[in-house]
Order: sequence, then structure tokens, then C-alpha cells
Amino acid sequence: MTLSRLFAPDDGRDALRTLAGLLLGLGFAMAWARKSGDPLNGWGDWGLLVTLLIITVFLYGVGLAGRLATPTVRAWQAVYVVFGILLIPFLLFQFIQVVGGTPTTDLNVFWVLLVTAAAAAFAALVADVQYGMLLAAIAVIISWSTLWDKILSNGIATHYGIYRGLLVIIGLILVGAALALYRSDPLARLRPGGMAAPEPIRWLRANDMITGAAIAGVAAGAITFTAFFAQAGTGISVLVASPSLLWDLELLVASLLAILWGARFGVRGPTYVGAIGLIIFLIDVGSEVGITLRESTIVGWPLILALVGAALFVASLAPSVETPDAEARLRGGGGTGAGPSGAPAGPTAGGTGGVSGSGGTAP
Repeated sequence: MTLSRLFAPDDGRDALRTLAGLLLGLGFAMAWARKSGDPLNGWGDWGLLVTLLIITVFLYGVGLAGRLATPTVRAWQAVYVVFGILLIPFLLFQFIQVVGGTPTTDLNVFWVLLVTAAAAAFAALVADVQYGMLLAAIAVIISWSTLWDKILSNGIATHYGIYRGLLVIIGLILVGAALALYRSDPLARLRPGGMAAPEPIRWLRANDMITGAAIAGVAAGAITFTAFFAQAGTGISVLVASPSLLWDLELLVASLLAILWGARFGVRGPTYVGAIGLIIFLIDVGSEVGITLRESTIVGWPLILALVGAALFVASLAPSVETPDAEARLRGGGGTGAGPSGAPAGPTAGGTGGVSGSGGTAP
């Protein structure tokens, strides 16, 4: 009996496989957590490693094997692979523990998250696993951060200004990666049948990377929010970033661009990130976090925001203001066309296997 017959698409069997994968993953992860935290009845490092190795290889491997045996990605395959990707860092940290290393050192976290990013990207490019590129982007951001925490003297917490610039840089790199992933399919030869991914799937991948870029951009400006914990008396001890007009502006712009992208192209991931960024901006700037002498006045940010917003609305009413179709420019002739609301109508047949709409990163 071939894998194609074993993993033949069927809603009932797919549901059973999804539940099986989730329960198996939770069971093994819970066993590892309990036995690694019990100094009296816990297992040794090798036993813990084997526990994680079994479930990680099973979930990631069976998910990929199932995808390569079916015409399109099924929901259970995505669940297996994503769960497996989430377990990979724990597996590698446990491996470091086995060989006598220190899992939490910067360089170890750097390479572990880099391997995790590679596994997530591979799953997205070869198996069309949704969220794969988003997980890869998040892992790259963390890996990038830990690398510079090692390079900078006394870590990134003592160089918030530099770290913010580094987050902007990795965000721009992710935007470039999104464009490259949309325009090409680097692992097409490894895909089922050696065929390149259709345009709607490449569009979803690109939007996952855009969500990652939005996370980096919003995080760069949101670091000022560390002053909130010290000011609010939460008892959380953190090094506080000084308030800065430049980074307040960067947070605002990054959040607005993320929402603009998500609203225009009908993807919820960037919209969620941008909304969180605006909430942080409102609390940070509106409450004057980190400022000792506060001035309860509408002069400044409140007035500027209101005036700019009013001017933009008036400009939108001018009949002579026209802009080219952004989607047509980005997607060329391979897009799915705009729907009634101006958002894409959604992937065509052969897309993401049961995922409706054009949202690439939202559940």
C-alpha cells in the first residue's frame, strides 16, 4: 500500500489525524516537561532527548510525507508540521544539554533558531505549509537579536538605540525576502512533481514574510514601552529605553504601513501587528511614558495627528487624486483580481488546500 492511498484525502480521516497529532504532541511534550523539572523522579538528559526526538521527527516527518503524497496540502499536514517546527528548538536545546553545553548562551540560541527558521522555510517552500514563512521570519528575528546580543558589549539591553536600528534592518531584509519569494520558487524541484508553486501560494508566503517584517518594525519603536513597567511599579526589572521622538515616529509609521497593507490586500497578520503597534503608541505617547514632567496639553502629538488625519481625508475627496492599482503592480497578471471591497478575491484552485480568502497569516 502506497503513501498516496494511506494519506488519501478524506475529511473524516483527516480530522482523526489532526486530533491524533495534537494529542500525541501534547502528551510527549508534557512528559518531557514533567520529567525535566523533577529533580527526584526525573529522567536523564538522554531520555529527555529521545522523548523529544521521537515526537518531533514523527510530527514533522509524517506531515511532510503526507503532503508529498497528496495533490494539495491538507489541514492535518499543516498541524503536524507546525507542531513539529515548534518542538525543534526544545529538541536542539536538549541536545546541547546532552553534549554538556549551555543551551541559553547567545550563540547557541542563535544557531538553534536559525535551524528552526530553515526547517520552517523548507516546510513552506516544499510542502506549502501555511504559517511556515511566518514562523521562519519570527525565528530569524530572534536569531538576529541573540547574535547582536553577543556582539554588542553587555548585550542589546544596554544599546537599545543600536538594537532598534538592527530591528529595522532585519525588517527591511524580510520585506526584500518577501518580494524574492513571490517572484521565484527556489525549491521548486523538491516539490511534488517538480512543479513551481502557483501564484496564490507564493502570494501567501510573501504576506507571511511581510507580517514578520511588521513585527520587527513595530518592535523597534515599541521598545520605549519598557519604561511603562518601571513607571507603573509592576516589580518587573528591565533596563529602560529613553523616550525618543524618532522612535515614536517609527512606531507610528510602521504600524500604519502594516495596517494599510493588511487592509488593502485582505491579509490579517500585518493588520493585527499594526493594531498592536498603534495601541502601544497610544499608551506610550498618550501617557507620556518615561517623561518625568508631563504636560497635559493637546499641543504636540494630539494636534498633529488630528490635523494630518483631517488633511488626508480632505485630499481623498479630490477627484484628481488617483493612484495606480497597487495589486496589479505587485502581482502583475498573475493575481486573482480585486474583489468588491478592493481586496483580492482569494486563491484559485490549487492554492492552499482548503484555506479560503487571501489572508496569509491569520488563523
